[in-house]
Amino acid sequence: MANLTENFNYLQPTGFKLVIDRKNYPNLEFFCQTVTHPGLLIPSAEIPVRRMQSIPLPGESLTINELSVDILLDENMESYTEMYNWVLRNQITNLDTHTAMKRADKAPTYADITLSILSSHNNTTQQIRYVDAMPTSLGDVLFQSNVQQNEITFAATFRFSYFELKTIDQTTGAITDSFSITGTIGQ
Repeated sequence: MANLTENFNYLQPTGFKLVIDRKNYPNLEFFCQTVTHPGLLIPSAEIPVRRMQSIPLPGESLTINELSVDILLDENMESYTEMYNWVLRNQITNLDTHTAMKRADKAPTYADITLSILSSHNNTTQQIRYVDAMPTSLGDVLFQSNVQQNEITFAATFRFSYFELKTIDQTTGAITDSFSITGTIGQ
């Protein structure tokens, strides 16, 4: 039987920090406004039963949605430029199939993304690590002259190989695996 938590503090909506494990994307990290952790879907297999409703059984495949991020657009558009270059680099790398040597000279197109969940005291309590993430879309940028003091944001979505949930021990700082989702993720 599961035990009830001893911590009755609610998770703060602003209590997160996004880190992209690449030195090329400091503005994407700094200007990150929102993160949507992807949902999971396990389609059920239906077994027909005479004169009754069918009985659902767990399916054989697991589908994970994309990681979605909204990023504030800075005045010099550095955050957008970083994301644009990453998306463009993926497209150029995939088109350039002449030699392995040419592909090796290009910057890697994948990066690990870590979402740190912060406590009410701004200490990291959990981490979600998205392994081998790559951008799949760069959202629209809406410029409007009829609004007052609203920041401009753009959306970005990522696919990844799998994700891991890690727990941080508040007394020792040790990181332990809570679980890991692997397999055909993000399809």
